[in-house]
Amino acid sequence: MDEYLHQLSLKFQETLGNNLTGLYLIGSACLGAYQEGKSDLDVVGVLFNPLTDTQKNDLAEKLDHQHFPCPAKGLDLVLLTKDAVANIANEPPYEFWFATGASWKQEGWEAGHAKEMLIFIELCRRHGVTLFGKTPNRFFAPVEKHLLAGAFLEMLRWHQTKILDAFHDPKGQNSVLNACRVLAFVHEGRLLSKSAGGEWLLSQEPDNETVKKALSIRSCRDHPDRRALLSEEEVALFLLKVITAIG
Repeated sequence: MDEYLHQLSLKFQETLGNNLTGLYLIGSACLGAYQEGKSDLDVVGVLFNPLTDTQKNDLAEKLDHQHFPCPAKGLDLVLLTKDAVANIANEPPYEFWFATGASWKQEGWEAGHAKEMLIFIELCRRHGVTLFGKTPNRFFAPVEKHLLAGAFLEMLRWHQTKILDAFHDPKGQNSVLNACRVLAFVHEGRLLSKSAGGEWLLSQEPDNETVKKALSIRSCRDHPDRRALLSEEEVALFLLKVITAIG
């Protein structure tokens, strides 16, 4: 993975030149929770100026899994301007959002706005691993707690539409553990990995069987009842409980 990230940084520098101010690894890999074969690589890039269409096309071609195989489940990349990470909006603008992987359909989203950027920005500010440029806390502004809570709430509502979805969450553990992460943030202001979020909730509710199942699925440990899987109803009820508690 280290060599891939090194080559990724070089490709960005070659394509964007002086327009690239920083490149950072976020997600599970920056939180010490990367699982080989299961986790993807989440990367945030920061630009001085907006991208040209030519630069977007060049990046999409160079980063395509067929041309530059990703050793993880996939690469999820977002590019923002320096202004966007320094002056936080309710729905920060992004320049380029791109995903590619062996089992992923390559997708690219044109410039737009999304609350999810708030999560990326704050996670990068606190825990981002620098691949190129200055450390993110040098110029990433803090995201206010109420804005981040709103972004997390939107994420959980998205999960409500993807319960046991064959691509996004076939076994349901991501929905449950992301909800645990949200509760940890709301109550303690912490940004945790999925597994750490689940462990945090169990420290509050030791008998929570839904969370025990989710952690077992994520870690591939056997649940005491090996037939115990997360049902659609169980995941839906857990999400509703968390959304009601924080909404």
